[in-house]
Amino acid sequence: MALLSPRLPPPAARQGGLYRELDVLDRLQASLSDGYEIFHSVSLQNDHDGLDRQREIDIVVLGPAGNLLLIEVKAGAVTLRDGSIYKLYGNGEKDVARQCRMQFNAMQGRLKEAGLNPHIATCLVLPDYQVPDAHIAAMQRSRIIGATQYAQLGSLVREIMAAATATDNVGALRRFLRNEFHVVPDLSVMSLQLRQTVRQLSGGLAGWVPRITSPSRCIRVQATAGSGKTQLAHRLLDDAVTNGQAALYVCFNRSLADHMVRISSARAQVLTFHEACVAHHRRKHGEPDFTQAGIFAEIAATYIADSAEFNAKYDVLIVDEGQDFEPEWLQSLLTQLKDDGRLYLLEDDNQRLYERARFDLPEAVVVDCSENYRSPRAICDVINAFGLATPTVRSCNPYQGEIPGFHVYATPEQLVAQTVHAIGLLLAQGFRVEDIVVLTGHGLNRSALLARETIGSFSTRRFTGAYDRDGNPVWTAGELLVESVYRYKGQSAPAVVLAEMDFVELGEAERRKLFVGMTRAQVALEVVVSREAERCFAGVLGA
Repeated sequence: MALLSPRLPPPAARQGGLYRELDVLDRLQASLSDGYEIFHSVSLQNDHDGLDRQREIDIVVLGPAGNLLLIEVKAGAVTLRDGSIYKLYGNGEKDVARQCRMQFNAMQGRLKEAGLNPHIATCLVLPDYQVPDAHIAAMQRSRIIGATQYAQLGSLVREIMAAATATDNVGALRRFLRNEFHVVPDLSVMSLQLRQTVRQLSGGLAGWVPRITSPSRCIRVQATAGSGKTQLAHRLLDDAVTNGQAALYVCFNRSLADHMVRISSARAQVLTFHEACVAHHRRKHGEPDFTQAGIFAEIAATYIADSAEFNAKYDVLIVDEGQDFEPEWLQSLLTQLKDDGRLYLLEDDNQRLYERARFDLPEAVVVDCSENYRSPRAICDVINAFGLATPTVRSCNPYQGEIPGFHVYATPEQLVAQTVHAIGLLLAQGFRVEDIVVLTGHGLNRSALLARETIGSFSTRRFTGAYDRDGNPVWTAGELLVESVYRYKGQSAPAVVLAEMDFVELGEAERRKLFVGMTRAQVALEVVVSREAERCFAGVLGA
């Protein structure tokens, strides 16, 4: 199969007007072999009489020999007149043959400026028009592929490109077509642009899940990390507020709740399950003593016991991170949902970090989604290679990214040194220290990194394990964020160092922890592992 650059959006995200061109790309990718590379929507800028001229070529095929084929696609009917081909538009017509010649000249001129001189050919694809066998003065008949030949598109393209002589500039041509420049990118700007693009692409769940109806009024969304669950929750809350409905959003992690508070309407109620328990305890039983060991479990037990008397007051209940909830927690929340209210349960079994009893909602409509929009494609490739997710993750991120670096340690001193080294690699790429988060596979009681006041030259910002009188976690003041995988679930950062991965067997618990940690990275990832963990990875790849 040929390589396509850039990757196509998923079918649901494609615009109707581009359908035919995308169909041509799909056919070419499937019918051309690995030696071919297909580029689409290639922009060219040329100077003509002192004025900039912007042109776009629908498709450029780079052959194994280093030759190029420029393909223009015209959907619908065309007109043959005066020896030329015209495409009709609402505001006039366009001479298609002349357009192909201008694109040829523009491409030839830009390649010459770049010091490249490959063989270039042109081709016109008319997938909806039956071209007569008669010759056309403006263009060779053999370079026009009409509706009757459309099924043989791949073989015809290979025939057109077969006659070219080989060149040793294939790599340079590839970089030229990809618009690659040997410069140091501003990764802070790039990561911001990437986040904005990913938000637009990952809006699928938020677009169609709210339109699903169910007799049970229960929708269970089982979606992978980076699939857009947070956007969906935000949309559901906003819709409820707009419609004058009472809505409650409940999740497990405080950091995710804080994020939802920032992006949601002030009229929507957003909190963690334990925050709900604390608020109830204060109303009914007085101020909790947060210095007492096990206080949160005790408060939760009280909340569950009292839930039978709760009023059904919510029209919409959204439970996020459902895989982290105990069945009794969910049941205590359901008592507050009106009889005609709607439940949305958002979860991901691949992020199940706690051994919770599973619960069943037999009448729920289940939505499955394995598309990840957050993680660069290279990170998803590693996740799938190690078998960290079931089903495998389908990457829909427009950014290829780099394969994560793996750094091995055997002693506590080497752990710190390798973590410092990984941070240095990210800084050298242009990331700022505030773009980087160090995630540890251990909790506060076992982590060596969470106990450190500094890592390298940076002071650490980390959870101390204490809470203030309002139940808020107490943090140190520092430059470099250091967190556990457990507490950081639901968040993401441009660059992640995933450290203290020191397992001796790659079992289900270890796979989930790795999956959660790796999918926090928006742009770059470095992994610091023990020698035993490295052997586990080698065993998986060698199996």
